[in-house]
Amino acid sequence: MVGGVLKHAATTAVDEAAKMLGVRQDVWYIIGELEMMQAFLVAAETRRDNNNVMLIWVRQVRDLAYQIEDCLLEFSLHLKNRSLCYRLRTLPTRRRIASHIRDIREKVKEVSQRNLRYNLIKPMDSSFDANNLIKDRNFTTCVDEFVVEETELVGQTESKNKLIEMITKKDMHLKVIWITGMGGLGKTTLARKVIDSREVGNKFPSPVWFTVSQNFNPKDLLREIQKKLRKDKEEISNEYGELFQSVRSLLEKNNYLIVLDDLWTIETWNAVQKIILDNGKGSRVIVTTRNTNVAEHCNWNSKEIYPVEHLSPESSRNLLLRKIYKTDDFSKRNGDLDDVTDKIIKKCGGLPLAIVTVGGLLKNKPIDREEWVKLLGHLGSELETSPTTDAVKQILELSYRDLPYYLKPCLLSLSNFPEDFEIRRIRLVYRWIADGFVRERRGMTLEEVAEEYFYDLINRNLILPSIVKVDGTIWSCRVHDIMRELLVAKSIEENLVYITGEQEYMTMVDNIRQLIITSSDDITGANFHNIRSISVFDEHVPSILSSPSKLPKLVRVLDLRNMAASEKSNYKNLKRTIRHLGQFEHLRYISIPEHNYGGLPNSLGNIRDLQTLDIRRASMAKVPNNITKLHKLRHLLGLEVAIPRGIGKLKELQVLKGVDLKRSHPGVVEELTQLRQLRKLGVRNLEKEQCKKFFVSINELSSLRSLHIGITERDTVIADFQDIVLSPPEHLRSIRLDGWIGNLSAWISFPFSLVKVALYNTKLGDDAIGVLEDLPKLLYLRLWNGSYDGAKLTFRGAKFPKLKRLDAAGLENLQEFLFQEGTLPEFQHLWIGNCKLMSGISGIDHLARLRILGLGWGVYMANLDVVRKQLTEHPNRPTLEVFHPEFQELYEGIGFGGPPADGDNSSISDTEEMEYS
Repeated sequence: MVGGVLKHAATTAVDEAAKMLGVRQDVWYIIGELEMMQAFLVAAETRRDNNNVMLIWVRQVRDLAYQIEDCLLEFSLHLKNRSLCYRLRTLPTRRRIASHIRDIREKVKEVSQRNLRYNLIKPMDSSFDANNLIKDRNFTTCVDEFVVEETELVGQTESKNKLIEMITKKDMHLKVIWITGMGGLGKTTLARKVIDSREVGNKFPSPVWFTVSQNFNPKDLLREIQKKLRKDKEEISNEYGELFQSVRSLLEKNNYLIVLDDLWTIETWNAVQKIILDNGKGSRVIVTTRNTNVAEHCNWNSKEIYPVEHLSPESSRNLLLRKIYKTDDFSKRNGDLDDVTDKIIKKCGGLPLAIVTVGGLLKNKPIDREEWVKLLGHLGSELETSPTTDAVKQILELSYRDLPYYLKPCLLSLSNFPEDFEIRRIRLVYRWIADGFVRERRGMTLEEVAEEYFYDLINRNLILPSIVKVDGTIWSCRVHDIMRELLVAKSIEENLVYITGEQEYMTMVDNIRQLIITSSDDITGANFHNIRSISVFDEHVPSILSSPSKLPKLVRVLDLRNMAASEKSNYKNLKRTIRHLGQFEHLRYISIPEHNYGGLPNSLGNIRDLQTLDIRRASMAKVPNNITKLHKLRHLLGLEVAIPRGIGKLKELQVLKGVDLKRSHPGVVEELTQLRQLRKLGVRNLEKEQCKKFFVSINELSSLRSLHIGITERDTVIADFQDIVLSPPEHLRSIRLDGWIGNLSAWISFPFSLVKVALYNTKLGDDAIGVLEDLPKLLYLRLWNGSYDGAKLTFRGAKFPKLKRLDAAGLENLQEFLFQEGTLPEFQHLWIGNCKLMSGISGIDHLARLRILGLGWGVYMANLDVVRKQLTEHPNRPTLEVFHPEFQELYEGIGFGGPPADGDNSSISDTEEMEYS
């Protein structure tokens, strides 16, 4: 935080303002003191014996840094407008601002003296460089398989089997099954593994998963049930009565399974009881809760309570060692540490969350007795003697304190998201950059540094992978509810956050910096003058966004991506606020919710510090011409948006997505070559006359990693044009081609670096597979909507050496899949949708590592019995996933799950990431 203030302070504009006000000496004194304070803060963050006095001092320094930056930003606002500068020269204004500066100088002096007075901490050595703390770390931008297996049950196989038996036992009445136990025991993980099992998936193909927040709204549960069980996509009224009747009708007709995760109170359960019903079809409701009293209060006729037990010492040891050594083979472990390991396990009290957290701590330390004994000394005995949630938090607190100083604000920022919210990795990366948490590092982009921060937190087991893509990169993550409680408490302690709907934990103070709106609670009387970021996760437009005059002038982050669009009438005022966005010149991150706004205001060009503009969900026909003035813009994400001439001036652009070339200025195609830092590019409606210039531009973009090309002329084959060759950069990882392209090898040279290829409407012939089959790193192939015109897809022996997943859908002429012996040695997942396979699938037994065969809507398979037999006899016992209930009877006797869970490397998630992030 202080580093960002210093960077802003040491500018010519600030010096000019200070000179004009007659406080130049005061400003430079403050800057000098801040440099020392930054060194003090870094030293304080690296100490492990923080006492209350020092924690208070650190908070005071941070608050003061915010005040200084607010003041400097106010100066710069005046300097940008001459008419305001004229007012600035008037005596009253000059006195007020100068007085403010002198007051801050006195505060800085007092805080500095307070450190010396109490002998709190000395600055680190003058040669200290923050980069030294991280440059020697071995980071990766994909996740360890043993981190991904966080969801694997260790020592709870028996519990899983018992719960499966409870759920699948023949009983046509609605049964409510309670999974109880203290926080950190793994109730949620256990429930997820149970509903993902073959046995439960066979009985309930469309389970509903709902996380019960502490400010439970029955309407949210109704919407989730409707989303899962409705087959049509027609929008239902948001009025509670109609929604309730619609859901009750769905529950009456369906054999349903609903999981209610983390239910807290009897009042909430009473509200749930009014929604569910016994339809005599053997439906089930599973509830996880920390509160055993709620389970005992439930008076449903058919109910069972299953208390989750603590892990045994043996299971605890296995889990801890897996986290430390990243392997199941512990033969090479340091045997001299066995006694210390046993003591650490005992301190963790058999709680998986505590064990995993301690494992993350030890994984980042030398495997050394002295280090392990030191950690053991920091672990309290509470979990061993009297396990409570507070005792678990003490271990999480220890892990938080062990973080490098630069990771702490990143982790704290996750308190900005609701409980159990699925948080996209790329969203965190962009927001961390906008918030100033990411430090520049030589030879790396800010995005690359932020990615390292993210994976460091993952590998420390402080945040949990949710959706993991086929190449091992993480698409989204979650925060354990106990960890979130700790992060919220920390953020409140540091006066950082105010969360609506959680007021019982909140204290309203004037220097709140982050406003998170999760409910429509009235906040009209609150003072949010100092707010830096606003995040909305509610269906209503909050009062703070109802008028431009209410929005804080110094706001940096406006994240409205998850504002629901159900109440259209609420958007009238929001549209007015968006039309005046240019008034908020310090915005760095803007994400606008789904709605038709008609366009962005011309004043957008005033927001010179803007780094991320995300308008993918909004219907924006174009961006204003003066967007070319935003020289700090790094991420422009749209959906069929028209781009003006001059885009080549935005030299910092890393991501440019959703460009409609047909409606954009013709010069945009040639200007792309000037965007040498571009990593991800997505264009639509590329016309045949533009192809040659476009390909020339692409061939020059050496930093490009992801490319999406959508072609307008679907009846014209690009390959028919002469002298058109696309040679993407050698480091390109993913490509999507959409449109009739004829002979694939005639106009494109696929780089060997490709990991993902998606083809749509390409009308490729039999030779297409031959072009792709020798790509050495290809992991994921999608053939979609007429991308392949042949009758047979043949996969030859010893080809596609790394391919793990194939999605094929909407291939009207396709009749057969043929897998020859020796083909696809790493292949694991085949998904088919809307195909009539008159000759079926041959050679499944040649796919040695096959795990999943998924069948979607509109699939006909001639040799179903043969496929059934091959799956049953396959050594891996692959799972058959069916994406709609009508298939259930056809495949009875074969274990299969329902639609792919969001976290199961689903084809949709993979493709969205490839296209848009």
